[in-house]
Amino acid sequence: MTYRILALDGGGFRGVMSARLLMAIEAELDKKYKCTLHDYFDLVTGTSTGSILAAGIAVGKTAQELLGLYENYGRRIFPNYIRRLRRVTNITRAVTPIALYPHYPEWPLSQEDGLATVLSTVLGDTPISALHKPVLVIPAYDVSVRRTRWFCSNNDGHGWPQWYDSLPVWQFCACSSSAPTFFPPFKLTVPEHSYGGQPEVGKKLPFIDGGVAVNNPAMLGIAHAMLMPYEKPTDTPLNLRDVAVLSIGTGRPTEPYSYEDVKGWGSLQWATRLGDLFIPAPNDVTAAICWQIIRAECDQNAKRVLRLEYSLSKELAPIDNPNLYTAYVDFANQYLRGETGRNSDLARVGMSQSITPLEAIAQFITANPPGA
Repeated sequence: MTYRILALDGGGFRGVMSARLLMAIEAELDKKYKCTLHDYFDLVTGTSTGSILAAGIAVGKTAQELLGLYENYGRRIFPNYIRRLRRVTNITRAVTPIALYPHYPEWPLSQEDGLATVLSTVLGDTPISALHKPVLVIPAYDVSVRRTRWFCSNNDGHGWPQWYDSLPVWQFCACSSSAPTFFPPFKLTVPEHSYGGQPEVGKKLPFIDGGVAVNNPAMLGIAHAMLMPYEKPTDTPLNLRDVAVLSIGTGRPTEPYSYEDVKGWGSLQWATRLGDLFIPAPNDVTAAICWQIIRAECDQNAKRVLRLEYSLSKELAPIDNPNLYTAYVDFANQYLRGETGRNSDLARVGMSQSITPLEAIAQFITANPPGA
């Protein structure tokens, strides 16, 4: 039986485009099998904005509802004054002693504003351990021990309970979405119950964006799927022949930089371009490895792996601008139809074959039907 995995990259407000692609996937699922994303996938994993989408699917929200999250709450998550403040802060931090750095307001920004408030409103207080199908996996970086934690929803039933099982799922999305310079770290408080070898009760653990380690979580999803069986501990573990992966990116900025541009950059110039320069590169490497290990030696296997990714102009590259909502939706529509004007935006489905993303979605779903 095929184990179907959905992996969703981080990318801030560019998650609008991911949500629009999810709508196209869900429309195809409804047309073919009368099922939803929640019904179809066995495991969903997401980083940063992808974690919000993944958690939304895990709690049963439709793709249309997830797109509405960005439309309705985008300006509360990314207020204009915070974007202006961050630009000023980035400049002043280059010339100001550390003791005089401007500080972020407490999280959330107020009872009405802020990512945490939006997440708790949209996702509710459902504990992560209550989400059984699909399994949910969210990475976030624990600054206190300098390691990436994989928060998983399927610990409870397999004899390996975790200290975080009773915490609401929205808190893990807040951890995974706390991108440095965009949001302050989010703290998880270890609840009153504890297990041997776990953090002490009441300890506050600081987390930042999972994208610092794994912005494209496709391989993480595969690794977790193969780590343990999912119905009962006696089940036969999965292998790569059992796995199908649909991975969705949030775009590759294409603004070129010449040697003359970069040779004089200092720490500020490099730091402000970290997202554009260093996150897309490992995203692509992860996607290439995922595609190759599943495809192995034949294109027939490639029907079990699909990566949806695209190039972005400078105008569409920002990850924190809710004013781009309509532009992102329009671009996603063009991308789905293969109308961006770039051959590199077509979906790879074989060693030398690429088709429109809409066609690729239909092919993936046909090749990997529910229950098969």
